[in-house]
Amino acid sequence: MLQVLVNSIVYASEIAVIAVGVSLCYSILRFANFAHIQLAVVGGYLCHAFSTLAHFPLPLAIFASAIATGFIAILIDMLVFSRIRDISPEGKMIVSWGVALFIRSMVAAIWGGSAQTFNVDSKVIVWHKTVFTSLDFTIVAATIVLMVALHAYLYRTRIGSALRALASNWELAVTRGIPGEKLIRLMWFLAGALAAVGGSLMAMQTRLQPSLDLLILLPVFAAVTIGGMSNVFGAVLGAIVLSFAQNFLIWFDFGSLFGGSPWHIPTQFRDYVAVLALVIVLLFRSGSKSTATR
Repeated sequence: MLQVLVNSIVYASEIAVIAVGVSLCYSILRFANFAHIQLAVVGGYLCHAFSTLAHFPLPLAIFASAIATGFIAILIDMLVFSRIRDISPEGKMIVSWGVALFIRSMVAAIWGGSAQTFNVDSKVIVWHKTVFTSLDFTIVAATIVLMVALHAYLYRTRIGSALRALASNWELAVTRGIPGEKLIRLMWFLAGALAAVGGSLMAMQTRLQPSLDLLILLPVFAAVTIGGMSNVFGAVLGAIVLSFAQNFLIWFDFGSLFGGSPWHIPTQFRDYVAVLALVIVLLFRSGSKSTATR
């Protein structure tokens, strides 16, 4: 069981960094940005390029990738999303899907479809019969540092307070002199940078390829939905809940319930758990709203 908990924490850490960026966008602009997932993939590729072509140490490569991806996110907003501020959230979501497909095709055109891997020196650690690696530990530690820093930025600085005011009531915040458009650009930078870090960490654990987005999409949006779309740090809790549910259901021996031979859910069904969690949460919230309106 301890192994399940460790695996869940590591996987949740990778998801949470990306999911927080989705929540940041939704809390201010009120739409689900599917292109955010592609920013994570772009961040992973840029990190790989900085580490292999420019020979940056991995921490510096991740930092450079985060900065570059943050500015790419701002550029996308300037070219696309800033022009459709006033359309419906559903319309923005559809446009974001189109942007995601465009970025995915550009990634494949630039870097090709073959898988690439990071040259990471990761040591295996055994503790109380629980196995994890030094890379796992680094991922969890990096996520904790990022989340603490983001919390301090949002709740201990004037700019963070302004961002939260925009998320709470856009019209009121703007009428009180808060520069909405400038802070939107800042939000895009933060979201893009976080996506790049999460994508880089995910790629180091798996492998880097254009289809990496398929591994990220479902768990990230399931985590955000569980935690609350506009709740930035609720996305972290949602990632933990989802990751534990996935790993527990794969680990649990369902055959023992009926006294038969051992039977476990195959690991390839992990994403189906995310879909199930997404459906359950949406149905529950829909039922709650229907009850409240009666």
